[in-house]
Amino acid sequence: MVRAQIVGATGYGGVGMAELLSRHPEIEIASLLAKSDVGRPLSDFYPHLRGFCDQVVEDAAPERIGEDADLVIFATPDGVGMTHAARLLEAGRRVVDYSGDFRFPTAALYARYAQTHPSVGGRPHAAPELLEQSVYGVPELHRERLRGARLVGNPGCFAVAMILALAPALEAGLIDPRSLIVDGKTGVSGAGKKPSATNHFPERNESVAPYRVANHQHLFETQTALEALAAAPICLTFVPHLVPTTRGIICTCYASLRSDIAPEAVQAVYEAFYAEEPFVRVLPSGLTPGPKAVIGSNLCDVSTVLDRPNGRLVMVGSIDNLLKGQAGVALQNINLMFGFPETMGLERVPIYP
Repeated sequence: MVRAQIVGATGYGGVGMAELLSRHPEIEIASLLAKSDVGRPLSDFYPHLRGFCDQVVEDAAPERIGEDADLVIFATPDGVGMTHAARLLEAGRRVVDYSGDFRFPTAALYARYAQTHPSVGGRPHAAPELLEQSVYGVPELHRERLRGARLVGNPGCFAVAMILALAPALEAGLIDPRSLIVDGKTGVSGAGKKPSATNHFPERNESVAPYRVANHQHLFETQTALEALAAAPICLTFVPHLVPTTRGIICTCYASLRSDIAPEAVQAVYEAFYAEEPFVRVLPSGLTPGPKAVIGSNLCDVSTVLDRPNGRLVMVGSIDNLLKGQAGVALQNINLMFGFPETMGLERVPIYP
């Protein structure tokens, strides 16, 4: 059995991983570490875990991180994982980090990202020598590199939806890579567990509001990943919106066509690209996805609509931000890292209605 330690276990990302690992046949939870809610079972704070994960939450003291574990999962903000990763890797541990710490292959790219993230504020990377060996954790693009990887930077939730919606069209050369516009919508759980005026019920209910317009922290990682896929510069305008739902993301993407194409040909490109993917569902032509159909699962629903009169392609991707956008894709990556079946512990039917 692989022994896993979750650092940041009491946030939504940490508890999502605890949910998944509590039923995983090849991984056991060695310890749950956090900076809050210490000294009581995790199920005291998340009653749905009672009888599934009743382990006591311990203080995330630096010397405790990595102890008695084969795998350390950082469900923590930017800047935490990078301060511990080198020591853990030298000790033979494997590391998965939810934050932006290891999503970029070079210090120069990380520096550009750090300038866009308000909580990072341009802070330099604490372990730039590790970036070259880190793998950006989108299995649909980087599966072979993830097999046996020791350090994985888990992608951002919006990035997952955008990448999976756009990747087939970009790889096939159907769209102009300098014409991308994405409208994204997310539930309030994407802001994390900590209350704020932004996600306060009277402020958020019956309201939709854009935020971090054209400057969201997931924009640059999406652009970086898609440029590598398309082997061309990407121009991407991304406008995220906060909507009054608990969880779920939908990204509607627009791009100019490079040449005229039939809807059936576009559909064939997407179906071929995702033919062997266990967690991507390409919807039949004419259907569009929505978060309701994927909530509670590691699935991503994708569809396309050809706007022929205007020479554009509309591509839509929808995920559960806390699963395919966070804990679910992290476990998918972990399964690949350790040689387990990729779908192990993730074969969940969405919750409906």
